[in-house]
Amino acid sequence: MIVLRTVILAVFIYLGFLFGQLLSSWGFLGSPINFVYLMLVGLLLGLLFAPRIENIIKNISAAVRAAWENLPPELPLALTVAVTLALIISVLLTTLLSSIPGFSWYHSLFIATILVAVFAVLATKNMRYFAPHVKDSGRKLGGKALDSSVLIDGRIADMAEMGWLEGKVWVPRFILRELQLLSDHENPVKRGKGRRGMETIERLRKHCDLEIIDEDNSNQKLTDDKLLDLCRERGMSLVTNDAAMVQMARIYGVRAQSIQELSIALRTQYRPGDKVKLEIVKPGREAGQGVGYLEDGTMVVVDDAAHMRGKKVPVVITQTIQTQVGRLVFARLQSDEEPSLED
Repeated sequence: MIVLRTVILAVFIYLGFLFGQLLSSWGFLGSPINFVYLMLVGLLLGLLFAPRIENIIKNISAAVRAAWENLPPELPLALTVAVTLALIISVLLTTLLSSIPGFSWYHSLFIATILVAVFAVLATKNMRYFAPHVKDSGRKLGGKALDSSVLIDGRIADMAEMGWLEGKVWVPRFILRELQLLSDHENPVKRGKGRRGMETIERLRKHCDLEIIDEDNSNQKLTDDKLLDLCRERGMSLVTNDAAMVQMARIYGVRAQSIQELSIALRTQYRPGDKVKLEIVKPGREAGQGVGYLEDGTMVVVDDAAHMRGKKVPVVITQTIQTQVGRLVFARLQSDEEPSLED
């Protein structure tokens, strides 16, 4: 950056010289030595402001470089072709119209501007046709990449229908291929999972910006490793329901989002002392215990409630425990002396 600092200082010295010429034309400079003094003032101002100007130029340069790297590789080619054609047509039209009385250079400029704008818009909208063979590998795409587990689960399609899924959504073709293989599997359970995943993709297409990305540049053999490599290289976040994939994503340095963890976080948080009504559906492991379930599927173990099986009874929460598979709630039957929920 020595060259940049030198150029900045030279500009400030020249500005001091120009200011001296201006004062001299007004009759304020009585001696030529004053030009030297003003040039020294410009040098001092250059030394003062040069670091700040350098930082501004560096930031602008970095922003321009980042924007250029993120451009689709076919966009510059499309614009170059479009502008070239527009200027050639402008030359031809100017040649034909130059014989018309009153036709001047600004009419030619107006025609060229209109043609360049129209051709540039058309080229931008259809730039994929200019370089279909060019791959955009390495460019950060952002958005969310879906794995097979979250597609088979299907709840992400419900989120999309309710407007909770924003931004670009990507499904790698090797994930789609995995679902296709499951759909054709002899095992009816696996076949059902594959078809449910394909149905989820169809639902997502209707309610969000989903695109199949046909890219498999990774040397990895396992699908999970391929997906993590793709997310890391293209700046995508991973959406999954696989707890192991979430841990692997952290190792790879990839942002991971789990629909299962989200559903757990959105469950009603019960605390000791809260009262709730639930149906005792089965006996617990310990003698006398009864087991019921909250509306969100959380299992509740109720002391001394085995004899209440099949009945909906009021209980008082005594303890909640977070386990690896979810949350476990312990409770006791509500006594007659305690106020009921309606109270």
